[in-house]
Order: sequence, then structure tokens, then C-alpha cells
Amino acid sequence: MGRGTAELANAGVGLAILLGLALGRGWGHGERAAQAGQTPLRLAYFPNLTHAPALIGVGSGRYAEALPNIHLETRVVNAGPEAMEALLAGEVDMAFVGPSPAINTYIKTKGAALRIVAGACDGGASLIAKDGTIQAVHDLDGRIVAVPQLGGTQDVSLRHFLAQSGLRSRERGGTVSIVPMANADILTQFKRGGLDAAWVPEPWASRLRDEGGGRTAVDERTLWPGGRFTTTVLVARRAFMEAHPDLVREFVRAHAATVAWMAAHPSDAQRAANDAIKRLSGKPLKDRILREAWAHVTFTTDPNPPNLAAFAQAAHDAGYLKADQPDLSALVDTGARLAERAP
Repeated sequence: MGRGTAELANAGVGLAILLGLALGRGWGHGERAAQAGQTPLRLAYFPNLTHAPALIGVGSGRYAEALPNIHLETRVVNAGPEAMEALLAGEVDMAFVGPSPAINTYIKTKGAALRIVAGACDGGASLIAKDGTIQAVHDLDGRIVAVPQLGGTQDVSLRHFLAQSGLRSRERGGTVSIVPMANADILTQFKRGGLDAAWVPEPWASRLRDEGGGRTAVDERTLWPGGRFTTTVLVARRAFMEAHPDLVREFVRAHAATVAWMAAHPSDAQRAANDAIKRLSGKPLKDRILREAWAHVTFTTDPNPPNLAAFAQAAHDAGYLKADQPDLSALVDTGARLAERAP
């Protein structure tokens, strides 16, 4: 990694920390003590549209209304590896996260850490280029490309499709500089001309186009069979799940009800998600960016197990997993199987 790339990476890490503080990482003072008769449930999610069910469920109070026996405590994170670190430390009970960090954590702990209990979002990630010289993945040769975090879902996708194009990252002897930084910092560096491209989720892909003068080089949907890939899943810490299967089951139901409401009321759902983004970041999305980003995502409770297996292979190809074709038979534990353990 060259000096300029290293400086970008260091700046991204530092600004990511500041962003986390600004967004209120950690538990708020008023959330530390559960109300009488309620069980605490600590939930992590991102301030991205690909996490809109969480943005709406938390921000509009839909979760609180549907879960009177649960005292919900929330934590906003920048990317999946951060959420998984918190989960492994016992600081998070459930999390909305990309499939790659969830799969990596599941495999590396031999299934001890978590289960995927529902899907949340399909689609909504793109490779955005600064200019027209990048029109496909193979055009990234010798370029600087940003991702939200190393080991995150967009990072794994980038490395997987680089490998398919005969390219590798610089740290693996290749020619592509992959720089991790918070999404907000990616936009800043993109505007300054410090990046050639970025592989990012919505609404950041749309913001890079609208505010950064970027263009879509690759809509990730075009790279997967059937044009469908899992962007966000809902996971539960296994120890919490086994201690409180009823609470996990209730939360999954509240999540499913929120997704159903979003499908029936798309305009209201967009406004609710944008209100949450404003609360978390201090600034709502422009209406045109919101509409554009929303058109690139599909909200669902289906975790799409075949695509999870494909992501596991992608993580292996990217060098994050040693085992080829790992056993994922117990990774997904949906509401139907949870119900089997109901008291």
C-alpha cells in the first residue's frame, strides 16, 4: 500500500471513530436499566437504507409498541465487523448485519456465536466510479477503491469479483488498492478526488452519484444469478437465543410485521426511514436521492440460504475463510424453527 493510500486508510479509521461517536455508539444513559417487568434486548444496526426495517422499527416506535415485554437498547455501527465484535464481546444480543460478517463469525466460532433468524434486505450495493474510465470490475486495475470496512459484505463482494476478473488487492500481490473507511468519509474523499471508485450500499451509492459526481460502473445485482443477492440479515447471539427463545421469536415477528407494513405503505416507509436517518446523522436524504436509493433495494424476511452459501464461497475466494464449502446447515434458524422451541 503506497503512502497516499495508507494516509487515506488512516484518515478513514480516525473519522470512522468520530462518526461512531457522533451517531451515539454505545448504549445511551437512559437505556441502561430495563423497565420493571421487561427484559433488555441490545440491538445493533447501521444508518443505511439497506437497514430500513431497523431504522423504521426503532425510529417510529413500531418495535417498542409490538414488544411490550422487551426493553430495547440500540447501538448504531458503521459496518458488519464492528457489529460482530460487539456480539462476540456479549455487548449485542441481536444485529442487522451484512451476510459476510455473519457467515465469517459463524464459521470461525464453529456455530457457537450466532444464528441468522431472518432476512432484511436484498440488493442495494454498487460499484460507483469517479469517471467513465471505469465501466466494469476489470477496469479497477491500478485503482484506489474504498469499502465501508475490511471484512464487510461490500469488501468481500469486491474481492470476490476482482478475483473473477483476474485481479487482486495490493496486500495480496495485486494492483488494486482497497481502502476501508466510513461511508461518510468515502463521500468526502470521493468529492476531493482521492478515490477512483467505491463499493458501497445505499443510500451512499446514490449520494456518490448525486453529490460526488460519480456514475454506476456496476450494479451488484447484475453479478449474481437471478439478479438477487442478500444485503442485510438479522442475527441473534446464540447464548441469548437459547436463554430467551420467546423474545427472539417475538422480535422476529415484529420485524416481519414492519417489513410487511413497508411493502404496503412505501411512501410512508420512505419518510419514516428518512426521519430516522435525520435523527441519527442530523441531516435527511434529499428526496430524489431517497427515491433513487429505494428503487435499488427490496425488503424481505427471506435470508436466501443459497445466496448465503455463495457469499461463504466468496469470502473463501477473498481469503477471509480457510475452509472451502463450509458446513452452513445450522446457520439459518428462522421463526418456524424458533417456534419449535417455544415453551
